[in-house]
Amino acid sequence: MNDRRNPVNPMDEKRRLETDALHGRAAPTLAEIAPLAFEAIKGRLKSDGKAGRWYSPLRLYVLPALGSLKVEEIHQRDIERAFRPIWQSKAPTAKKALHRLGAVLNHAAAMGLEVNSNAVPNARQLLGEQRHKVRNHPALPWWEVPKFYQWLRPEITAQRALMLYILTGGGSRIGPLRKARRDQFSEGVWTIEGEALKGRRDSVEDFRVPVTREMQRIVDWPASENDGGFLFPSPSSRSGRSKAITDQAIENVMRDREIEWDWPEPYRPHGLRATFRSWVSEIDPSLYAVAETALAHRVGSIVERTYARNDFLEQRRVLMERWADHVTGGSGEIVRMVR
Repeated sequence: MNDRRNPVNPMDEKRRLETDALHGRAAPTLAEIAPLAFEAIKGRLKSDGKAGRWYSPLRLYVLPALGSLKVEEIHQRDIERAFRPIWQSKAPTAKKALHRLGAVLNHAAAMGLEVNSNAVPNARQLLGEQRHKVRNHPALPWWEVPKFYQWLRPEITAQRALMLYILTGGGSRIGPLRKARRDQFSEGVWTIEGEALKGRRDSVEDFRVPVTREMQRIVDWPASENDGGFLFPSPSSRSGRSKAITDQAIENVMRDREIEWDWPEPYRPHGLRATFRSWVSEIDPSLYAVAETALAHRVGSIVERTYARNDFLEQRRVLMERWADHVTGGSGEIVRMVR
């Protein structure tokens, strides 16, 4: 089994296990197959799965319970017993973990091992339906945004980052925003690599964010020493080891406001995307495609996107200037959009 002290080449390990299976030697355990399945699938994952999100459910919830079992002997009852404690209490995570387990068993089958291909679907049947209900992130009402925005102080890095996030309508998403670098901004456009955005892992298309006047004020904020080029460096960065601010630091800004201002809902940064979208619907419902593109959503079918490669950059620039006007306490009144 691969660990940091005894690193194993995944390809060599795969060949060894396949040879063992061919000659009838002891079948490998789930813990031996799991890293190989991950190695095979990681090319389809964001940043080759370096963030660890694909493997984490396996590592935390599956391997401790089932890792020592031989893959050819894993039965749906084994899976049911392993997942029963978390099936309702950690519903989304349990569903992900079960899906990952299925992928590992499929990989074992592809290696020629005689696994029970029905074990996972049968276990899911035994576990029953989950009672978990998806709850959308509470969205700060759009008419409350100016008060909140004007309370934020740009001299505080986390608050300055949240200011830029609000100005993009959440279209940048927190990940790319907190890692934003000064060299990504040029000629009134912020260019975010396509693979950095959620849902665009296989895309080579970059996402362009029109930079409004208020956004430029944030971008031009004086750089700190040893920021490593990051627009929002972590205050804990040490000299020569600069890193970006964490998403938790940005979220904590709203978490603190929730307590101090006694908000009726636990508003968080992600909910601001819905805030912006609601505002657009109020000022002009016909701007559907422009608003959806501003949120980095794909608009239309695959065929439509193939022939209509319009990212509405200038239309979005006008819309985002109106949004900035509203956010900073202006009228935010409707203007004629560029067609």
